[in-house]
Amino acid sequence: MDIDILHSTVRISTPLVLAALGGLLTYQAGMLNIALDGFMIVAAFAGIVGAYYSLSLAVGVLAAVAASMLLAALMALFNIRFRAHIFIAGIAVTFLAYGLTALLLKGVFGQDALFTSDKIPTFPNIDIPIVKDIPVVSLIFSGHTILVYVAYLMVPVVSWALYRTRWGLRLRVVGEAPEAAATAGIDVDRVKFEAMLLSGLFCGLGGAYLSLAYVTLFSKEMTNERGLIALAAIFFARGDPYFATLVSLMFGAATALAVTLPQTTGVAPQLLQMIPYVVTVLALVLVGWRSTRARNKYRAWRFDLT
Repeated sequence: MDIDILHSTVRISTPLVLAALGGLLTYQAGMLNIALDGFMIVAAFAGIVGAYYSLSLAVGVLAAVAASMLLAALMALFNIRFRAHIFIAGIAVTFLAYGLTALLLKGVFGQDALFTSDKIPTFPNIDIPIVKDIPVVSLIFSGHTILVYVAYLMVPVVSWALYRTRWGLRLRVVGEAPEAAATAGIDVDRVKFEAMLLSGLFCGLGGAYLSLAYVTLFSKEMTNERGLIALAAIFFARGDPYFATLVSLMFGAATALAVTLPQTTGVAPQLLQMIPYVVTVLALVLVGWRSTRARNKYRAWRFDLT
């Protein structure tokens, strides 16, 4: 197996990690955010627009994050203020995001499916001293763009915020027992709104990575259901940041194999491109099996008590 798959796995997993971090915050707050794809596609487009017209990567990333957080605020408004069902709101926001970016792609750049330009600046790869000279290790930890390092460094930050801070405790209480949280004086709606905005922030970084670092272009469907795969990682990890990152890496490895194996095995690419989705389905089946087993054990325990 080509050892460069390790390098590709880290790169491919980066937007999954960022989306999973954003999604697990809303998951911990008791909200199933299925609009992660929508947040990222809007961010990817805004990042390209910002970087193209300003010739600045910083402006592009800020534009991506701002656009994603704005959409997250709209999602929170639907769900928290107007009490729309979170699933329905998520579908509506995702459709809005895909439709709006397709419309703006045509209106701003005059393109129907894809836009790229030599004017768009690119992120340089960062080689870490000493590490870059170590075989194998360098493929994992060196030679990536700044957004890759930001994504993985945010994992312990999110874990610390969730399990070591007062805000994280409130977030988890709101997710587990909102009535009890409200009785204790916690502003439930505010905590949920903050979680949704942070979800938009992380997805904004993920979208910026896709259009400005992973590739330097915008395509109408460039998120490629990464938000749904991130949701699968969240469910599989039960909202744990470290475990969700490991699962995201597993999905990234499956995608890297799907890209690399056709060149080395001669197997039809269309068949191998199914690998990430098969892994996703198997992960969800395993999550369902674990949940069913846990419920059966609980029912057996209650039966024994009676």
